[in-house]
Amino acid sequence: MDTRSSFQLGLAICIFSVTYSAKAKKCDPGFYLDSKRNCTDDNECGDNESTSSARCGAHTDCYNTQGSYYCTCKKGFSNQLGKTNFTSRMNCHEINECYQKPPVCGPNTICHNTMGSFYCLCKKGFITRLGLTNFTDGSAGCIDINECVTDICGLNAECTNTFGSFKCTCKKGFTPGERTFTNKTKTGCQNVDECLNVMERCGPNANCVDALGSFNCSCKNGFVSTGEATFTDKTKIQCKADLCLSRICGPNTVCRSKAGRFYCECIEGFSSASGGARVTIRAPCVALESLRPRSSSFQDVNTFVGQSIKSLFKFENRNSEEFHRLISNFLNIIEKYSIKAARNLSHEEIKNFSTDQFDVIIQAIRNNTIPKGRRAKLATANNIMDIDWNSVAGKESFDVAAAALISIKQLDCLMGANISDSADNETKLELISEVVTATVTNTDKENLAGNVILTFKHKKYNNQTTKCVYWDSLASVWSTHGCMLQHSNATHTVCTCTHLSSFAVLMALYEIKGPHIYNLDMITIVGIILSLVCLFISILTFTLCRSIKSIRTTIHTHLCLSLFLAELLFLIGISRTENKTGCAIVAGFLHYLFLTSFAWMLLEGVQLYLMVVKVFNAKSLQLKYMCLFGYGFPLLVVGISAAAYAQGYGTKEYCWLDLKSGFIWAFLIPVSLIILVNAGFFIITVWRLVDKFSSLNPDMNELKKIRAFTITAVAQLCLLGCMWIFGILHFQENTIAMTYIFTIINSLQGVFIFTLHCLFNKQVRDEYAKILVSICHMKKASKYSEFSTSSTQGLKSTHETGM
Repeated sequence: MDTRSSFQLGLAICIFSVTYSAKAKKCDPGFYLDSKRNCTDDNECGDNESTSSARCGAHTDCYNTQGSYYCTCKKGFSNQLGKTNFTSRMNCHEINECYQKPPVCGPNTICHNTMGSFYCLCKKGFITRLGLTNFTDGSAGCIDINECVTDICGLNAECTNTFGSFKCTCKKGFTPGERTFTNKTKTGCQNVDECLNVMERCGPNANCVDALGSFNCSCKNGFVSTGEATFTDKTKIQCKADLCLSRICGPNTVCRSKAGRFYCECIEGFSSASGGARVTIRAPCVALESLRPRSSSFQDVNTFVGQSIKSLFKFENRNSEEFHRLISNFLNIIEKYSIKAARNLSHEEIKNFSTDQFDVIIQAIRNNTIPKGRRAKLATANNIMDIDWNSVAGKESFDVAAAALISIKQLDCLMGANISDSADNETKLELISEVVTATVTNTDKENLAGNVILTFKHKKYNNQTTKCVYWDSLASVWSTHGCMLQHSNATHTVCTCTHLSSFAVLMALYEIKGPHIYNLDMITIVGIILSLVCLFISILTFTLCRSIKSIRTTIHTHLCLSLFLAELLFLIGISRTENKTGCAIVAGFLHYLFLTSFAWMLLEGVQLYLMVVKVFNAKSLQLKYMCLFGYGFPLLVVGISAAAYAQGYGTKEYCWLDLKSGFIWAFLIPVSLIILVNAGFFIITVWRLVDKFSSLNPDMNELKKIRAFTITAVAQLCLLGCMWIFGILHFQENTIAMTYIFTIINSLQGVFIFTLHCLFNKQVRDEYAKILVSICHMKKASKYSEFSTSSTQGLKSTHETGM
């Protein structure tokens, strides 16, 4: 072998060796062959952030492993697939920790999200237990701060801690009163001058002195306190006129006062008619040596009676115990003075004295001598007493026996008619005679030898039940005990009594009783509720139905609105009589609203008249003029009525116009005028319609429409107008049927309106039908949507087959 051949052979062997060696050394995935021909782990994550992000994606961390790697999202980030470890490139998005559940911060905190993280802050009014400003550990917790520990509200204010906050309230006597605040620099508490309204704070006849956070009241000159000299509660202590300054005591007396109460005492050498030291207001004290009665003495008594009656009329609370006690004392003085004067008469002498205040007649017998007939008969102008002389004397042996009959003319207007007998507690009564005092020298007036017969002339009468009563001075009430009705007619009542006192005749006023009250209440409540519903539907109908829009439906809308408000106020306010002012306001609004309803009915009559007479000009009435009359005319009537007699609004029984005083005519007169005028328009309208129907009129359809309108309007006027005729009649006891008729018609006004103007109107019925059809289709569509398409088609085909 030559040299060249040897070289080629060697080169071939070298190449083979290298090639074989290279094929024999191969590294696994994740490794590479280093210079020393060793397999070394490949760091796929690289040595910097950019290499890691390029391998795994944004916001990731790359972790190298032996022969491989894995990626994870940075803290506060996550991938869309929710994988914890991944090897493919996948971007991670930020996690909003503030929306995690359960909350990462805990209660009473505010969470703030940051890029890849978050932090927590306590809400206003809270602080962490550790005093940290912000934190990420939800267990740190936020607790309430008690702001009231510091002077956060300022002077004259009270602080109340609340959960997470606080509130400040001014102390009593400082502004802003009940209002609360939290910033003392903007809202401070300043002293309130309570004395700006003296009447409200202290009541009438008092002075007010302001103090820091309070005030003091004291009575003005000429007035005395019923309690302490200074006070703050006007409901417990009042200032009464110092009657001693007004000379309330009669001749020969001195006035005393104590805690707002006044009494009169006789001066030395004088005594009352009964011999005592005290007398009531303006009662005269007579000299102890005075014996026989004189005309001047009766003049003094007349002065006393006149002044007493005048003072009693000024007394506000006539149901109070003090007023009744004054009445009893007044009657007692008149009685004792009269019988004392009668003792000084000669045998069978009769004296009488009459003024515009009272009538008195007295008679005496002496020396055990009883006149023939054995009965005394004393008569004043309007009343008579017939009594046995044995009842007058009271004993077989006597030096003098005297009787007196006193008729006090104005006292019946002052004395209430409350009966003490339980059987009469629910009956309303009224005095119809003068108050008469019958007295004798017999000290045992409770057990007379015979009955006393009293005849009273009526001051008023209405064919109702009368009662004979006497004034029980101990209980200060009228009582029927020991008195019986003997006879009564339109002018006089005769009573028989077994004792003597002050007497009168009471008349029972009619009041609905028994089951009628419940029945009428239920009819009223149910009927008005139905009316309110019907009126509401009517208003919606007239407002929303475009097909019936006209000037006539506009009138009906205002009519229904007036009646709706009137019925609603009637339902909730007619019996709210506990507040006199509020009751008067309710009565005034009812007066106005019912008049408004009738005013709009009159406008409907005018409109129908114009539609027929003015060649069917249905738009001849302008809305602004209709509103001016429909709402202005009733306002004028109510304004004049209130200015003339404001007391006529509201009574003790109901919040309506007073019937007894005749104030109800402030409503009935304008209503009657409206009904008469409307009736005139309807008569002319009907007459013209008849005339047009009798001719061949081309507007026959329009005429038929107007005829239907006229019929419903006349029916409406008859129903609502006749209602008040029944209302007038129902206040008599023998017309309870009228009461039911009035109640039914009154409470069902809205139902009548709805029936006449909606149900009897074909256009309205058609609109109602369209609405019902639409509702039914909506229900069916809703029902079908619950099923699948195939089921729906099946049901539909079945429905069509059935049709």
